[in-house]
Amino acid sequence: MPISSNPTIHLLNSATLVGFSGGLRLYIAFLLAGLAPSFPLVVAASLIIYATYTLDRSLDNTEDEVNHGELAGACKAAGLAASAVAIAGGGMLFFAKSLFFPPVFPFIVGILYSKGIPLGKWRIKLKGGCGMKNTVIGITWGGTIALVIAASGAVVPAVAIGLYFGLKLFINSTIFDLKDIRGDLAAGIRTLPVVLGEGRLKLFLFSLFVIQHLILLAAMAMGIIAWYGLVFLYSLVSAGLVIAWYSPAFEESPSWLKRRFRNILIDGESSVVVAISTVLSG
Repeated sequence: MPISSNPTIHLLNSATLVGFSGGLRLYIAFLLAGLAPSFPLVVAASLIIYATYTLDRSLDNTEDEVNHGELAGACKAAGLAASAVAIAGGGMLFFAKSLFFPPVFPFIVGILYSKGIPLGKWRIKLKGGCGMKNTVIGITWGGTIALVIAASGAVVPAVAIGLYFGLKLFINSTIFDLKDIRGDLAAGIRTLPVVLGEGRLKLFLFSLFVIQHLILLAAMAMGIIAWYGLVFLYSLVSAGLVIAWYSPAFEESPSWLKRRFRNILIDGESSVVVAISTVLSG
């Protein structure tokens, strides 16, 4: 079997781009907060994000069986082992900087989402409502970024930055749900695209998109965060194009650009911003 078609390789590599781009979001957050980026923490964030998504795909998941058929037959033990190694590596890098809560925060939220935590006669559980998964993704990664920035002493900027990235990740994850609408319908999963339909969903996401960028612009204008016009403009263009133009039909288009449109503008956004920022500052 060619390596490119090996389900285990697909499993181990499926979250690589997500982890890499997620780490670069933390790099951008440092810039917005007016702080020198910490490369060990950027790497640590990438490892924790990679571990979280690889762990999720290594566990039994009806939704993934439908939407990610390329993972069928993958060695789940390999995914669990890779997740454990990434967690250990990311955790050590965080702990070396005396940051103990940020690396465990995603897993606490994950437990609250999937299993819940008993509290007396009640059980606090986040899973269940339409759009709750997207909300949890926004809280998890927007919150993790905010915790790291706040630990550097920039508490007020951390709130604005956390809100900005939290809304961005809510929107991005919902676009990914739009990609998976066929599988979710087949599995009986009530995601926002399934409930709202493509037209109403885009209006809803555009509303959040406007709020997200108003928060960023206001925070920059008020001096709460550093003025980075590049971050604002590229985010405005890339997110706006995805919401306005993307369709699930792109995934099966004969056009390479359409098939990669979502990945280039969503996963590639932070890479492009960091690359241009590095060139301009150098």
